[in-house]
Amino acid sequence: SQGKWSLDVRSQFFSISKESWGGWLGKKLWAGVVDDYYFLQGSVRGWSPIQTASVLGQWQMKRLGVSPDEAGVAPWFEQPEEEEEEEAVEAEDTVAAE
Repeated sequence: SQGKWSLDVRSQFFSISKESWGGWLGKKLWAGVVDDYYFLQGSVRGWSPIQTASVLGQWQMKRLGVSPDEAGVAPWFEQPEEEEEEEAVEAEDTVAAE
């Protein structure tokens, strides 16, 4: 079976779709928003003639052939700024208590 992919540059929406065996076994769609040059993430949706459309899972992609220093930390491993500030305050409280 063959698949198709597309990238809408204006909305930065990336999708890959694949029909299996002439559509008899259904269709899968991998889709996500391109918000980072080195990393992509999104969801997998699918359906078939005997199954309703549903979210089947999530995916993450990393650009290969790039040094880790250039790519940086993947967005799914970054901590929100609020958590970083809370950890800094807790560390200061621990040092002050000693």
